Amino acid sequence: MNLLLDPLRFPFMQHALLGSIFVGAICAALGTFVVLRKIGFIGEGLAHGSLGGLAIGYIFHWNLYLTGNIYTGALALLIGYLHAKAKVSLDTAIGIIFSASLALGVALISRMQSYTTDLTAYLFGSVLSITNQDLQIIVIGASILLLLLVVFYKELVFCAFDPEMAEISGVPGTFFHYLLLLMIGAAVVIASQTLGIILVTAMLVIPAATAYQLTSSLGKMILLAVGVSIFASIVGLFVSYYLNIASGASIALAAAICFLLTYVFSPKRKTLHSSFGLR
Repeated sequence: MNLLLDPLRFPFMQHALLGSIFVGAICAALGTFVVLRKIGFIGEGLAHGSLGGLAIGYIFHWNLYLTGNIYTGALALLIGYLHAKAKVSLDTAIGIIFSASLALGVALISRMQSYTTDLTAYLFGSVLSITNQDLQIIVIGASILLLLLVVFYKELVFCAFDPEMAEISGVPGTFFHYLLLLMIGAAVVIASQTLGIILVTAMLVIPAATAYQLTSSLGKMILLAVGVSIFASIVGLFVSYYLNIASGASIALAAAICFLLTYVFSPKRKTLHSSFGLR
């Protein structure tokens, strides 16, 4: 018991624990739609593409959370627009936008004299250095996204899995498609502080893929994915503390182990191809 309670005596561990739980919950909930819609690449694209916005925010001394959210939200909308209007596949649209944005970020960073801990934390994750202000932003941001998911749950499900029928029924499918992309983009930025943009895709995909092995009910899948994500976040955080390894990496690895165990022992044994939303 002391192994669990002793680290929580420190404020930084309390902040890290709460931040990880909220980040894990929102990433897993939205990740369910990512996996079932077979758009796992979008998390990767938005996460890496956000580097351009973070670099711009750093250069002009703007708030990185605010700049990152606005920039990544714009990327998400641009991806959706390119997919709809240019008639290219979603994967192709993601590849084009995120490659260009990532290149912009690398170009801007290469002009900097040095990196600061603020920017490095977004690149590689630094859950143990979450401040009170960071925690407030994470909690408020994740709560807003969860509220939107609850309020528009039926519409998001309808438009995600039967967009043609949704349009016929009077549900604005285009609006909810873009709303989902914006929500995923916001989740990516919120999660970047804990996991870093390099590993954020793991929490968008792996918990949902794990839950996919256990149930065919969307509601149950979301709840299971959230549970797996929170469990992996807590285990990964404590492993990071005791073994002195990167927190984002340990959380992602904990989630991957959960998936592996579920995949091996699940009676459903769905393929890796379908579990991770790959075509």
